[in-house]
Amino acid sequence: MNDAALRTRLDAILLLLATNALLQFGIGFRYAREIAVGVAVLAALVGYGIVRGRRSGALP
Repeated sequence: MNDAALRTRLDAILLLLATNALLQFGIGFRYAREIAVGVAVLAALVGYGIVRGRRSGALP
């Protein structure tokens, strides 16, 4: 499998994962708003920590 075909498949998988996450967040926001907002804030904080750690060179 060449790089272009692999990149296309990985892009499709990433799109499906993002769609799935948004769908689950939408359903969660409709039925359990407080928990969905808490999970979104937690995910944002973890993501911010990972990005900040990579910029400072703390992570390999």
